[in-house]
Amino acid sequence: MKSLSELTCLVVDNGLFVEIAVTLARTYKKVYYTVPGWKSGFPKMNDSKIGTGLENIEVVSGIFGDHFDDIDLFVFPDLYFGDEQEHLVKLGKTVWGARHGDRLEMYREEMKDLLVDLGMPVANYEIIKGVAGLRKYLKENDDKWVKTNIHRGTFETFHSPTYKLVEPRIDEIEYSLGAFKYITEFIVEDNLKDMIEIGTDGYTIDGQRPTVGLTGYEIKDLSYLGVFKAYDDLPEPLVRFDNLMEPVFKKYGYRGFYSSEIRCGKDHEPYMIDFCSRAASPPNELYQEFYTNLAEIIWQGANGVLVDPEPIAKYGCEVLIHCPWADKNFAPIDFPPEYRQNIKLRHACKINERYYAIPQAVGLPEIGAVVGWGDTVEEAKDMVKEIAETVEGYYIEIPVESLDKADEQLEMARDYGLDFFE
Repeated sequence: MKSLSELTCLVVDNGLFVEIAVTLARTYKKVYYTVPGWKSGFPKMNDSKIGTGLENIEVVSGIFGDHFDDIDLFVFPDLYFGDEQEHLVKLGKTVWGARHGDRLEMYREEMKDLLVDLGMPVANYEIIKGVAGLRKYLKENDDKWVKTNIHRGTFETFHSPTYKLVEPRIDEIEYSLGAFKYITEFIVEDNLKDMIEIGTDGYTIDGQRPTVGLTGYEIKDLSYLGVFKAYDDLPEPLVRFDNLMEPVFKKYGYRGFYSSEIRCGKDHEPYMIDFCSRAASPPNELYQEFYTNLAEIIWQGANGVLVDPEPIAKYGCEVLIHCPWADKNFAPIDFPPEYRQNIKLRHACKINERYYAIPQAVGLPEIGAVVGWGDTVEEAKDMVKEIAETVEGYYIEIPVESLDKADEQLEMARDYGLDFFE
């Protein structure tokens, strides 16, 4: 087997995880990067230029180009490439990714059926067809979560406290769907109250999981606070899903990142509300630096060999960078060069020595993250707060105050007997 410094790698992505390519390029001999989805009848530059100018990576137009025969390792950190991965495996290529395990995230009702088969609790939900049906249901039922399958760019999951409050959101979805408004199916779930959200963020190699890893609390779309420890020391409800999934992962030949979002209350019944068949965001931005041997984990794992992560510290912290302006406009991002490895960008490029987030027009304000670590929780938080103060850009916000909500989660976990930080 080749050494890490001899490897040529291609990272195949949709733009969210371009920094993984940058991180691997610090170890591997050569790293190519591609967003194959830029191709269409009338292609635009935005997706095809993601990664341009970033440190030590080369942007290519697709998977099967002139570089193909030189590639030792194909890395798929995101969804929607199951067919390509299976084809590459049949060609004898070495692949890191979920294979068709990406279905576990893309098809929510299918996943819920699997959870029932595994003996896991499932929150009450309804499948509603058409926007008119959705309006009627939300008028009659408060406090629901609305989700869809596959097409995340149409709309992201949102909470409906009451129909009156979300009516403008429904209007927007109806307009964007056009004639598809009659046939689109919506998954509408109960809101699970008085519970904390916990989960594991790691990887699996054919159903095998590392013995240690980063586990933490996410403040949805804002921040993350994690601790590195042995999985055997985690509360049983937190890892029940992971243990039950081992044969499922093995069946798919799953060799890649995954993440679980578990809601759990005083009864310790774990509700796996959303599965992530990819690098989760957060905390993938954090473990790019937190796991000092990430390049080895990926190379060995793609070859079927499980390697435990080696941490840089005990605690890790991440706060997302928000910029609503960047959804439809190029957003320049400035920061001191000494903090480059602590700042992870999405849909990024570097032109004339300046970093930009390339607009995507999908309604998401997150354009990156600031990450930090330490031997105490406060050290990790302080690192992030110090670096966040140096980041500048038009309409940029870095909600470091959201870390206080992580403290609230910790207190709640202690009350429920689910604390895994101490």
